[in-house]
Amino acid sequence: MYFLLGISLMFALLLVLNLLISAAATVLWRVLAPNTENWTARRRAQTIFVLRIFPFVSALIFVVIILIPAYLLFEPHVSGEVVSLKLGLIAIASSVGVIVAFYRVFGTWWKTRRLTSNWLKNAEPIEISGVSVPTYRMRHPFPVIAVIGMFRPRIFIAQQIFDSLDNEEMQAAIAHEYGHLAARDNFKRTLMRVCRDLLVFPFGRSLDRAWSENVESAADEYAAQKGNLTAISLAAALVKIARIVPHGTKPAMPSGAFLITDQTDFVTSRIRRLLQLAETKLNPAGYNFLGFGLTFWISIIAIAVTSVLFATNQNFLEQTHSALEDFVTFLS
Repeated sequence: MYFLLGISLMFALLLVLNLLISAAATVLWRVLAPNTENWTARRRAQTIFVLRIFPFVSALIFVVIILIPAYLLFEPHVSGEVVSLKLGLIAIASSVGVIVAFYRVFGTWWKTRRLTSNWLKNAEPIEISGVSVPTYRMRHPFPVIAVIGMFRPRIFIAQQIFDSLDNEEMQAAIAHEYGHLAARDNFKRTLMRVCRDLLVFPFGRSLDRAWSENVESAADEYAAQKGNLTAISLAAALVKIARIVPHGTKPAMPSGAFLITDQTDFVTSRIRRLLQLAETKLNPAGYNFLGFGLTFWISIIAIAVTSVLFATNQNFLEQTHSALEDFVTFLS
């Protein structure tokens, strides 16, 4: 019962803390969102990404670095405590969330890999000036132009894209995809999907939608920083591609950064924003993805180090164990 109780507490608190902090993060974004209209889309996307993954990361750090040591140090092997029905149900729900999250990530990876192989069979490698990522031209019923893959990204472009866009528009569309590459949006999308599935309950969907919209706008801004002509060319490319999207058809690829999907409603606001950007001068410093990445990981390391300091404080661990006892009693 000692180890069963410990494992149940670990999974239960992982879910409970994740849910509570996720709810707080969602509320925080709703409060912040009206005040972010003057932010760049990249800054908004970065903020949403942090708010989306912070609940799980902080809950995991607490469970691994603080809860487990507190339990192992102060919980007697024979305490008479049992796993109550409520605690057991929460722990089961949490463990199911973990299994579902990894199953869906594996399923998405497998389906993406299989479809990528099929695309490659019907594609030919091409070279485009200024593009260092492997690029392929293919035939597809949907006007695809997308970055596929997290660690070995490839760019796929449907034949009708070449037929519809001129050189400047093609270069602008490629610049948009490079915005996704620079921000590692495919990796972030996968990480956010894991965090969403681990919650079990449908919290944070508004954050997911807001992030998806803002990363597309951010990639548009990334392209637009190359010059006013690029912004105008990208707007023209979006118009042309939206016109040739077949009704009821969408890309089959489950994971990737597409220039445009079957949801064309958002395209109008993107075009309007690009035309506004064509009249302004963007600050390239706002697209320092490396700087944000360092700041993010430094923050995570700082949280982990702080947690370790608390974990080496015996009085704090004893108080944590006392709180765990209260938690078990509350669920009895």
